[in-house]
Amino acid sequence: MLGKLLDGRYQVVQILSSGGFGETYIAQDTRRPGNPKCVLKLLKPASSDTQYLQIARRLFNSEAEILEQLGNHDQIPRLLAYFEENEQFFLVQELIVGRPLGHYIRPGEPWSENQVIQMLRDVLQVLDFVHSFGVIHRDIKPDNLIKRDADAKLVLIDFGAVKQMRTQIAVDSQMPATVAIGTPGYMSAEQAQGRPRQNSDIYALGIVAIQALTGLIPTQLAENPETGEIIWQDKVQISQRLQEILEKMVRYHFTTRYQSANEVLRDIEQLTVPVAPTQPITSGTNSIPGATVQQVSFAASNNINIDDNPTRGLTAPPSWLNPTLSVVRYVPFAGAAGVFLFKDAADTLIILLGVALIGAGVGLFLLRSAYSRLARDSDAVFSVVFCLCGILFVFQDKYTTQEIQTVECLLSGAAIFSASNSILLRQKLK
Repeated sequence: MLGKLLDGRYQVVQILSSGGFGETYIAQDTRRPGNPKCVLKLLKPASSDTQYLQIARRLFNSEAEILEQLGNHDQIPRLLAYFEENEQFFLVQELIVGRPLGHYIRPGEPWSENQVIQMLRDVLQVLDFVHSFGVIHRDIKPDNLIKRDADAKLVLIDFGAVKQMRTQIAVDSQMPATVAIGTPGYMSAEQAQGRPRQNSDIYALGIVAIQALTGLIPTQLAENPETGEIIWQDKVQISQRLQEILEKMVRYHFTTRYQSANEVLRDIEQLTVPVAPTQPITSGTNSIPGATVQQVSFAASNNINIDDNPTRGLTAPPSWLNPTLSVVRYVPFAGAAGVFLFKDAADTLIILLGVALIGAGVGLFLLRSAYSRLARDSDAVFSVVFCLCGILFVFQDKYTTQEIQTVECLLSGAAIFSASNSILLRQKLK
């Protein structure tokens, strides 16, 4: 197949994999400038029987339409083309440049809790999109998750119609299915029996997370002979809540497992919401002395250093606080405008403005200390600038005109920085 030109444009340059039902190649698109590379997947029907080929053609076209829709997601390869040639079916997909997740999950090098949470969040969002089309991936494993070089995002690959059609053709043509589709160790019990469900993908992703946390491949994990549940909890030091989420993801029976990726996502997102302390963490490779479960989860997701104070940052800010702070950040702008407009006004107005700035600075500093979720370095800068400018205003009669002009420059600069910071913040929250 190497060097062969398919569909008059795709020249095969490398073989990636080969199996009984299909093969995967890297090809060059000779009709595009620069001959960019792409992934070419071949489905070889097991029979040349006319009825069998008709079933295969119908399912191939149906699967291609689904792959076209799935490719609209940024973390799924786009379908570039599909065609039939010599009673063989071909898919052309976007080539993802990067390394598989298996390259980063190495034996004896367990991931941190924060790394696993981020990986789960990233992949679950893709799975939620995939499942919304009624599609089951069936082969979630580290080698099918590519960390893209361009942006370090995880891309879910191997959505070929090959594995979907392998069982569907067998059913429609009343031929016996050969083996269950999937990879041993990552397959749930129902998938191993040839009856996968959407939460079979959730099971596989849970196994990937446990592999990352333990540094062990799935086949190295023991199994409870009575329940069928895998035993891994004694090999990690993680928060109780994350452990509960992973346990529910990999339950032996699908009815006791999470039923949707969105359901898992909701629980994962709650790991970053601080609540009252519950269980202390014992010292270990992933623990912090004196910290609680919720502190570790929250600090990991927000890159905040935790001190020995067990109460700091545990209280969630009131709902009105963020909007209020958004307004407070514009105080420098109002202050600068006030100085320019009321230069010749009574000293009382300037003093009141100074007191307001000092109050805003102290208030912002206290709020930043009380609610760690609002902690941003820019808030600390604002609070200091507010206080300094306010002090200068209060004692403005003791300073020269040049110093008042300096205050105006400081306020104007803080106003511009404050406004740009608020705009950028809102863009990130959209």
